[in-house]
Amino acid sequence: MKKSSRTAFLAFLAFALIAFALPLRGDRAAATITVRMVGDKKGFRFVPSSITARVGDVVRFVDVSGAPHNVAFWPDRIPAGAAATLQKNMGQTIGPLSGAMVIEPNESYTVSLAGLPAGTYNYYCVPHQAMKMTGRIRVRPR
Repeated sequence: MKKSSRTAFLAFLAFALIAFALPLRGDRAAATITVRMVGDKKGFRFVPSSITARVGDVVRFVDVSGAPHNVAFWPDRIPAGAAATLQKNMGQTIGPLSGAMVIEPNESYTVSLAGLPAGTYNYYCVPHQAMKMTGRIRVRPR
């Protein structure tokens, strides 16, 4: 292979690698992560109680047993400046940062993580807070 042909081929190869690798790093499709809300003889809990997600993902909380359940975020246990966006992303609420109650088995409540700052978001179930039904979402940058 001539030197100019080899140089052109290497330049093309480098361009192709960059062109295909860049979209893979930042354009990951949003994921839906399921967290089950459980109340039984073992107690009241979110399963799993701690998850890691990315900005833009959606968390789907599903009533399994022991209803009513909901998802409420402590305003002082979320990243600074996140409350307004989180409130908007929660859809139907019963109060500030407090999601609607789910009552029926398999009923769900979703929270979008779109536009949120990275950080830790601690939450609880209002009816079962005294029973330590709590959880945590670690939100990573896109």
